Amino acid sequence: MEHIIGFLGGGNMAGAMIGGLLKTTDPARIRVADRHPEKLEHFAEAGVRTYEGPGDWVTECTLLVLAVKPQNMKEAVEPYVPFLNPEGCALSIAAGIEASALSAWLGGYRVLRAMPNTPALVGCGMTGFWAPEGTPDEMLAAALAVLKASGDVVRVPDENGIDLVGAIPGSGPAYVFRFMEALEAAGLKRGLDPKAARSLALGTVYGAAMLARSSDEPFSRLREKVTSKGGTTAKALEVMNARDVDGMMDEAIEAALKRTAEMKALFR
Repeated sequence: MEHIIGFLGGGNMAGAMIGGLLKTTDPARIRVADRHPEKLEHFAEAGVRTYEGPGDWVTECTLLVLAVKPQNMKEAVEPYVPFLNPEGCALSIAAGIEASALSAWLGGYRVLRAMPNTPALVGCGMTGFWAPEGTPDEMLAAALAVLKASGDVVRVPDENGIDLVGAIPGSGPAYVFRFMEALEAAGLKRGLDPKAARSLALGTVYGAAMLARSSDEPFSRLREKVTSKGGTTAKALEVMNARDVDGMMDEAIEAALKRTAEMKALFR
């Protein structure tokens, strides 16, 4: 079955997902709606059918991706309820709104959840995916095809796993960028020009990630391979370990999870 895939919201993440889909999918099978017509122009130029609101086009969609900011979600989805395809389902990529709340807003419609991250914009996304028990195989396949179009996907066994995905790969690019800022700042402080400092920080993180991706070895073993006993790397790591990097990261993840819990409570 060739699914018709609709997107409610035409922002950056929807754009990344649609961009990935267009590499393998006929644009005539993709629909996107956004109340801001300027966001729709580049989709229309690519052959995607665009709309500024609900209509019969929604009924054609067997998978409707909810790509709206959490604070605007309830108001955005309610006008679409009369048009939902009874054989389809919704796929939410919004943080902090449980499937039960979304389903209630959608009149009891089946809801799947995913948490992508911003590297999806360059085809390198890391997405967590959850589907309730009993979801038809066809719906699972359609959702996974959409998500895999912009990167890798990991299925989580229960909906709470989506919260952890949000705290690690969802927010994770910001953690990595913060580390890159620190590397860049250390170089600038010691006389590097801005272009060189940026290039060295970026190349370090990119190269390390690519090396780790090409290897089955644990991260700890890869670290050990770079670290000569008594050498410069060992001395630098002594400083980092003294600052309890593991503890800091654990606290950061816990803070993100706490905020997610607060958001979930607001939307119940």
